[in-house]
Amino acid sequence: MRIGYASIYSWRPHVEHLYYLAGITRDAGHSVSFLACDGDLSGCYPKALHPERSGWVHCLRCRAGNIRSFSARDCCSIGSLADDTVPVSEGAYEGCLSSASTLGRFESDSDFQSPAFHAIVRSLAAGTQKAYSAALRWIERERLEAVCLFNGRMDATRGVMEAARSAGIPFVSLERTWFGDGVQLLPNENCLGLNGVDRMMTQWRMRPLTRDQALRATRHVAARFLRRNDKEWRAYNVSARTVEWPQADSARRVLLVPGSRNEIWGHPDWASVWPEQTAAYDALIDRFNLKPSELVLRCHPNWGERIGTADGSKAERYYTDWAARRGVHCIASTDTASTLGLIERCDALVVAGGSAALEGGILGKQVIAMGPSIYQQAGFQSDAMSPDALQGLTLTPASDTLTSVRIARQTLRFAYTMAYRVPQYVEYVRSVTATRYEYREGADAGRLIDMFRNGVIPADDATYAADESGEDDVLAMVARREWEALHELGGANVQGSAIPRHVHRRWMYRPIDIIRDAFPRGDR
Repeated sequence: MRIGYASIYSWRPHVEHLYYLAGITRDAGHSVSFLACDGDLSGCYPKALHPERSGWVHCLRCRAGNIRSFSARDCCSIGSLADDTVPVSEGAYEGCLSSASTLGRFESDSDFQSPAFHAIVRSLAAGTQKAYSAALRWIERERLEAVCLFNGRMDATRGVMEAARSAGIPFVSLERTWFGDGVQLLPNENCLGLNGVDRMMTQWRMRPLTRDQALRATRHVAARFLRRNDKEWRAYNVSARTVEWPQADSARRVLLVPGSRNEIWGHPDWASVWPEQTAAYDALIDRFNLKPSELVLRCHPNWGERIGTADGSKAERYYTDWAARRGVHCIASTDTASTLGLIERCDALVVAGGSAALEGGILGKQVIAMGPSIYQQAGFQSDAMSPDALQGLTLTPASDTLTSVRIARQTLRFAYTMAYRVPQYVEYVRSVTATRYEYREGADAGRLIDMFRNGVIPADDATYAADESGEDDVLAMVARREWEALHELGGANVQGSAIPRHVHRRWMYRPIDIIRDAFPRGDR
């Protein structure tokens, strides 16, 4: 099979992952071609992320770390292939919209209609067109039969993905996994696609885990409660202080944990039925006749951080203004109050796609979902994603132990599926830190080839238990909050080949990663 690999942006560890996959497929007898950006784009996501830096600095940094730093052969350049006369496809243009959404950290409908949003879109259009046209010629010239590309959501990466679609060949998007190990590979979807994940959740949610599997899954949750989840791309609230529920005498305790709309805006899989998130909150309040004293809104800690030149003030203002109008207690993004402590003290957790559902679910809390998510088919959420679904919902009493255990069990299976079934090559691609990896020999390139051919994610681990006894043991430890023991026991179950596979840059480029370790990660 003739396979093309494209990363475009030289962020860690994506280029290394791409080179690793190219290596195992080449070893299996397949033909490999790379597409690189050699400073060819006039406007792109990294340049827009840090506009205070000059363009040549951006291009120098990116070129130093791109796929050419791993391989001197089989590399094609966007600049030599691009054709300005080729009109950009509608799908590729949507990549500009998605990038602009994240770059400006826009939140409300008025934000997305603003001149600031459209100015960013315009700045990305030419680069996206160039990437799209170059990828089309690359596919044609190299006679590619499939493409593996990083991300597929943002501007130029979306251009490459849409070129594969226009050429009628299959593609797989590549991303770093949630918990670090393995590689996220989604066939014929970009990195936000939910079709493959939904299928996996539906397939595995009713199959029990062995005790070892349950321990491995719970280790990731325990790391969050112990604030040791440093292998996740972002770790929040790491210096948190435990606080009591703000209204101690509340009859019901409902915690609102909104997400950032800009991260998923424009993707059809994540489209909400609600006209806006605060309208969903208003409907929830009316449905259950909730008093302001029974609600707490916890602004996302991400909003208190600067990413590039943008802060999260648009999202924070949107939600704090609503909370002020409704008289709801609001905790600022920069407040060090422990979100996990609030989850532990609440009766119900209201989410809109965020990962706080993992902690809420494992503790057996009712997780009320008001928008699409990677766990929408996992079986532990209470569906409030539409007005009709909300009308059929009830608030589960905190004393309902059977429901609480069911929620925790389904969350445990969700965690295992997201960590060990959806990601590929988990036992061969091992995270040391958020950006540094070790690789092992023995990975089957046929997995990736099959994904190209049939468009289905195979379970990286397809084993399961005959009964729930192993899960019961682990869930009992969770109920006792034995996080230290769970973290230690889960780490004792690492499997896979012990033979290292050397995946590194060419010798003259190897100091790059040492230097980069002293700087913030790619999207900071």
